[in-house]
Amino acid sequence: MPSNDAIIDIAAAVFAEKGFDGARMDEIAKAATVNKATLYYRIGDKTAFYTAVLERIFSAKVARLETMLNTVEDAEDRVRTFARILIDGDNPAQFSAIMLREIADGGRNLPDSIIPLMARTAAALEKTLSIGVEQGRFHPVHPFLVHMMLVGACTLYATNGPIRRRAAALAPEGSSLNIELSVTDAANAIADTLLSGVRKPPERQKGPDHG
Repeated sequence: MPSNDAIIDIAAAVFAEKGFDGARMDEIAKAATVNKATLYYRIGDKTAFYTAVLERIFSAKVARLETMLNTVEDAEDRVRTFARILIDGDNPAQFSAIMLREIADGGRNLPDSIIPLMARTAAALEKTLSIGVEQGRFHPVHPFLVHMMLVGACTLYATNGPIRRRAAALAPEGSSLNIELSVTDAANAIADTLLSGVRKPPERQKGPDHG
């Protein structure tokens, strides 16, 4: 019999493909080769499964982000690391698909327990940007808007692979559409694009001890 973690993995795939409303416990049970009674006994109802999927993903990302704050010193490297953590991990396309559905639905099915984890994610970026400002390297920017830019670009890249490949097949040779990046390289490129907008020119950068 599959472990609870394995069953949650299966549920994540179903939620990514069908969304919360379209997912069915029968489908999860069939994919996990168990009966529905076992699902209810071991995890709970569909809401409990959805919560378990998101809590596991967000908890892992928050832990990595908060570790990053204590281990990565360079402000720009922090931003790049933040972007990579947003987009990588196990099955990034599944997580991104789930979150894009939630954004489109206005978070209608988003469990309350996920909101504090999302806030901690945003706080990690806010602290990263504020350090860059304190070091005289970044312009002051609105951290939540920057957060939305990174989340939006990273989640779209993680989910639109099939569309990218169709566009690449029709694009002329040498087109930028012919270049497929790994999710890590894409995250770095997205972060570098954003950094080009928030970074102060070298001649205007000042250390924290120089005003």
